Amino acid sequence: MIIRDILETELEELIALYADYTAKENLPPLSKKRIQKIWREVERNPGVHYFVLENENRIAAACILSITPSFIRGGSGYGVIEHVVTHPDFRRQGFARALMMYTLEFAWDNDCTEVMLLSGNDAKPAHKMYRNLGFKDDQRLGFIMFRQGER
Repeated sequence: MIIRDILETELEELIALYADYTAKENLPPLSKKRIQKIWREVERNPGVHYFVLENENRIAAACILSITPSFIRGGSGYGVIEHVVTHPDFRRQGFARALMMYTLEFAWDNDCTEVMLLSGNDAKPAHKMYRNLGFKDDQRLGFIMFRQGER
């Protein structure tokens, strides 16, 4: 098991891993041109990290950490974790937990004072894991707005 930043050569595998997630929302597939545009944006943004957990030469789990600098709390930044996904073949083996622990340690090492996490309402087993990791769901109230026509 290795946890690291994703490589450009693994983008197709990442997109396939997200297929389960995107199928539920009836989202159109990304074109190769759009994938490359997103990758260039990720490469230029030092605060965005796509982490993958590799097992048996496959991406078993992935997530995104975005670190934002801030002028409050002594100038420490904050992190937002999104799109935590585990491949169906690797679920219930501790991979998501290991990936989350790595991602949190990375955030703390990069001067984040807090890390926020978004998770789908129906992901109850994941919610239990997040609580066991120390995430609190009673500290703040989050709101989400989607672009018109997106949902």
